[in-house]
Amino acid sequence: MILQQKIPLFNLLIPTTLSFLIIISLIFTLKSKVSFIFFLAASVSAVILFFLYSISKRVIFSKFHGELDQLEEKINILEKSIAGKNKITESLPEKQNRLSFLFDVSQVLIGLIDCEKIFDFLINSLDNLFPQADAILIFSFDKENDLLSLTRSVKKKECVIKEKNGEALDTWVLFHNQSLLIEDIINDFKFDSGIITAYQERKAHSFIVSPLAIEHKLIGIARIEAKKPASFSLDDSRILRNICDLAGVVLERAYLFRTAQDLAIKDSLTSLFVKDYFFEKLSKKFKHPGELGAKLGIVMLDIDDFKNINDSYGHVVGDVVLKKIASTLSHLVSGTGDIVARFGGEEFIILVEGRERSEILGLAEKIRCSIESQELYFRRKKIKFTVSGGVAFYPEDGKDALSLADSVDKLLYKAKNEGKNKICFTEY
Repeated sequence: MILQQKIPLFNLLIPTTLSFLIIISLIFTLKSKVSFIFFLAASVSAVILFFLYSISKRVIFSKFHGELDQLEEKINILEKSIAGKNKITESLPEKQNRLSFLFDVSQVLIGLIDCEKIFDFLINSLDNLFPQADAILIFSFDKENDLLSLTRSVKKKECVIKEKNGEALDTWVLFHNQSLLIEDIINDFKFDSGIITAYQERKAHSFIVSPLAIEHKLIGIARIEAKKPASFSLDDSRILRNICDLAGVVLERAYLFRTAQDLAIKDSLTSLFVKDYFFEKLSKKFKHPGELGAKLGIVMLDIDDFKNINDSYGHVVGDVVLKKIASTLSHLVSGTGDIVARFGGEEFIILVEGRERSEILGLAEKIRCSIESQELYFRRKKIKFTVSGGVAFYPEDGKDALSLADSVDKLLYKAKNEGKNKICFTEY
């Protein structure tokens, strides 16, 4: 900085001196009538002085120019560093809030073991964390069927989300098991905006998408989108991935816990509830008669001549028959509070709630007809099978679990004795 102050003074000194000499010499020539030689000598001296000034200026400039450039470069670097540190300082409160939020989310997630509650908490947390988002979607992944299915969603405006099984963005994240940040789908080189439903239907431009995974095991996908381009930053993508990684671990734990529970209460062959679980649930209903109501019935079914199927075609075919019937029951019995269980061997039992007597009888007959219409082939032989059943109602056929089960068992054997492939119930 000192050199920059002295060089301009030096620049002014020489021209000023030269000008002064020329003017003085001119005055003396005119007033004193000195010979023209004196004026010429003064002029030559001025030219020589100007030449010396130019040379000295160049020498000084070349000597200090490099040092000045280095000083300016250091000043620029320091200014950029200060600006960057100021920017970091300004963002510290937001980063601190996000870290605090992430810690709170982790504390809650660790305490959850129910999958539905985990998904509920996750979607609400993401909605609070990303207020700039116009829509948030969470997909679960069925590895067996290689299928994504929309589990939770949040929308700022009423709209229909058509991509129930995900689309190109989600399948890319699923395939690569990597997070995805898109500032503007129109300018993105990976995807064609013309086939992205979120852009076509909801005008979403920016996206962050992250897998819900444990290392290479995929559990689902979380997608956040906004209409405004560049709505999300790299930090947004990182914190989303952190939350999704934690959620993936917690979801996997919940799935394992649910699997352990299922092993205890479900039949390994048919995936239906076991007999003990059925009667545990039925007995609980009779502990609170006021909540039971009058709309309750039990359907018991038994495969006709099942021993002949096993003897003729083997137990493998018998297992296939059991699975087909179990699948039929699971498909047809879908009411809230209904329970389907394997009673033992080739018998099944169904608890039906909240339906009129005629509806329960209609369901039992529908099941019988559906099973009668089924067939399977083994070694080019067509195998047909049927069921017989009984239907008992509360309180007419029994006022507690045991008496109701005894009544339906008797009605089942009545159907067997009357020719099989039929449903029996008590007439009132």
